[in-house]
Amino acid sequence: MGPDRRLPPQVLTAREEPPYAGPVAAIAAGLAALDAAGRTDVPVVVLASDLPEATAGQVGELLGALDADEAPAVFATDEGGHAQYLLGAWTSRALAAVRAAAPGASVRSLLPAGAVFRAIAGTADIDTPAELDHARRRAAVGPDPIAARAIVRSALPPLPAVVKAAEDTAGTVLAAPLLAAEPFPPFDASAMDGFAVAGPGPWRLIDAPRAAGHIDTAALADGQAARIATGAALPAGAARALRHEETVLDGDRLTETSAGRDDTRRAGSAWPAGAALAPAGYDADAAVRSVARAARVLELTVRGPVCARLHTSGDEIVADCSGAQPLPYGTIADAASGPVTALLHDAGVETTAGGHLADTVGAFRAALTAPADLIVVIGATGHGVADHLRAALAAEDAELLVDGIRLRPGGSLLVARMPSGTVLLGLGGNPLAAVAGTAVLVPAITDALLARAPARPRSWT
Repeated sequence: MGPDRRLPPQVLTAREEPPYAGPVAAIAAGLAALDAAGRTDVPVVVLASDLPEATAGQVGELLGALDADEAPAVFATDEGGHAQYLLGAWTSRALAAVRAAAPGASVRSLLPAGAVFRAIAGTADIDTPAELDHARRRAAVGPDPIAARAIVRSALPPLPAVVKAAEDTAGTVLAAPLLAAEPFPPFDASAMDGFAVAGPGPWRLIDAPRAAGHIDTAALADGQAARIATGAALPAGAARALRHEETVLDGDRLTETSAGRDDTRRAGSAWPAGAALAPAGYDADAAVRSVARAARVLELTVRGPVCARLHTSGDEIVADCSGAQPLPYGTIADAASGPVTALLHDAGVETTAGGHLADTVGAFRAALTAPADLIVVIGATGHGVADHLRAALAAEDAELLVDGIRLRPGGSLLVARMPSGTVLLGLGGNPLAAVAGTAVLVPAITDALLARAPARPRSWT
């Protein structure tokens, strides 16, 4: 009994008159609907909406006791011993008193003689906001955020590996190790400003300075020295480089104050050719691209970037509200897509706007079948009459990976995999719920799609 809503056709809906007239009026309205449908000789279970933990098994227990005890009615009692008059099974005969009850009567005043009470756990009702909050926490569905991330990482196969120019790999992850094509440094080079020397000292300084990037300096003979800049290649014949601070120059005569110091960076001392410089699963970020450039690697085998399409949804949402005109009555501005887009961008996801989805199953099905690595839908993840995302997923034979998460707000979050391999992330319509869901699960989705080694788990409270 209650307001009209979208329900399966076999479910009868009735409304007490006047509305909010109390449980007896509501039960009488339901009985009238059964009478009109010709269902008059059946047991009836009364279940109040403030008993969220009542289960089908408990209803079955009440109906079983109704038959076994040959009682006119059976009612549950909660853990505190309180009778729950609105969780009971009645015979049709016992309900005659309810049909004839005066307005304002209580269910308790209409109990038939011989009614039976059975202790059933989990049947406490909700009378205060604190009790509602406690019940919601107990009844939280879905995994916690860390577990949800683990589910996503294990369930989603990675995108195929592709070969890209090393300079064009932003947002990707290495699918194969980065192997050096050349050693580094590729030649013996001075690590300091100073002198290149040949043979044992002292040395005679010749006018043949070596600057970085130049290879036309004359070779040195034993006993000769030449000025050299940091990074410059040692000239032919030079054995080592000495820094200015550890030498004494008297005219053209150079001596060293150290004992055999060598400030030369030898060829291949950073890495030899063929060395693994970054493993598979590592972000091909600016640092990796810099190393690839130094190692003369022109192409990288990578996965990604993840390409996403973002949709807003809901007939009450005005997606384009940039004008100065007031919004139509009954509508609200889209306040979620901006921060969600920013978070996707920060995660390296290439995101395009997919448009606003009307509250129809067809609109959602069309969005789910368009090509993308990741489809993000804001809104329509609840169970309301206008929330069609689940129905569209079922119609497209999608595999639900996460259906609800212990996150407030954002507990109705969805992750699904389409038969095509496209991943669906359904976010709550509340802007904070949308942001929270994105922050919690997008890193796990991109880790899975890019086969990236995940960062150390974070704690979410």
